[in-house]
Amino acid sequence: MNGDGSQRNDAGSSPRADDSAADVVEQGGRRFLPSLNWPSMKWRPPRGAMILLAVGLVIGLAAGYATGYRQAPRNASAPPTPSSGPASTVFTDGLALTQDTGTCSVQSGRELQLGVQVTNQSGGPIGLGGFRTVLPLSGLKVVSQRWAPCGAIGAVQVPDTLGPGESTWLSVTVQVLVACPAPIPVQFAVGYTYAGKAATINLPGFPDLGSVPYTGCRSG
Repeated sequence: MNGDGSQRNDAGSSPRADDSAADVVEQGGRRFLPSLNWPSMKWRPPRGAMILLAVGLVIGLAAGYATGYRQAPRNASAPPTPSSGPASTVFTDGLALTQDTGTCSVQSGRELQLGVQVTNQSGGPIGLGGFRTVLPLSGLKVVSQRWAPCGAIGAVQVPDTLGPGESTWLSVTVQVLVACPAPIPVQFAVGYTYAGKAATINLPGFPDLGSVPYTGCRSG
């Protein structure tokens, strides 16, 4: 402290380095912060260097894309090659041999012979196999069956194959165990071969025997 009451700084002391930046300077009744003049805040790279850098990046990206496009992925697999062989047509169950509307029946005492006509509807020959009579209900008993129409006597020439559009007959002789067989169905399961493939078709036969004449029963 001076004698006149004013303060002074000691000769050996100096103001802090950050006082000039932190203190507020008053001028003309307004306060303002002194401007900072840092060289690092005003430096900018030359414009030519920036252009060269951008051109280099574009060239590098283009070269990388072209290289990646030409190289196939290591894990990629080759697409499957479609088969060039023609698809073979194979008739499944029931598409080649069909039952016609024609039926036959012959009664002899307590025996009844029933037959249906079948036709080859395919475009090639069909090899005929055996057939089986199916009786869903009781009341009938199979006596015999063969490839022949009803009423045939003696040996009958049975074709081994049926050509396209050709027909033949099959029949079964049953013994009637009831007074009237009208409500009983009679069906057939026929085996055949086509193009080297074996197949079996279930023919409807007779949905019931109501329309078949039988002594003592009313047919309708």
